[in-house]
Amino acid sequence: MTEIKTKLPKFQVGVILAGEVPKEHVHQCQGGLWASEREWIDFISYWPGMPLFVKRMYRDEVMIRQIAERVKTFYEILDERMNRVLGIAA
Repeated sequence: MTEIKTKLPKFQVGVILAGEVPKEHVHQCQGGLWASEREWIDFISYWPGMPLFVKRMYRDEVMIRQIAERVKTFYEILDERMNRVLGIAA
C-alpha cells in the first residue's frame, strides 16, 4: 500500500531533512492500515526535480485502536441523530 503526497519545495525540504512521515499524514496512513488490514504502508512525498522521500510505516496498534474507537463513537452519534431526525419526520 502507498500514500503519495506532493509537497511544495519548501515543505519537501522539511520532510527530507526530518526523515519522518509528517505528523499531518500519520493518522491517515494508520487509518489506511486499519481499513486494509495490511502490515505496512509506504509513504511517498515528492516534488518534480527534488529528491523523492520514501518511508515505510508499520502498524501502530495503539493508534489504530484509538481510530477504531473514534469511528465507532462517530457512528453511534450519527445513528442517534438520524433516529431522532427520522422520528421527528415520521
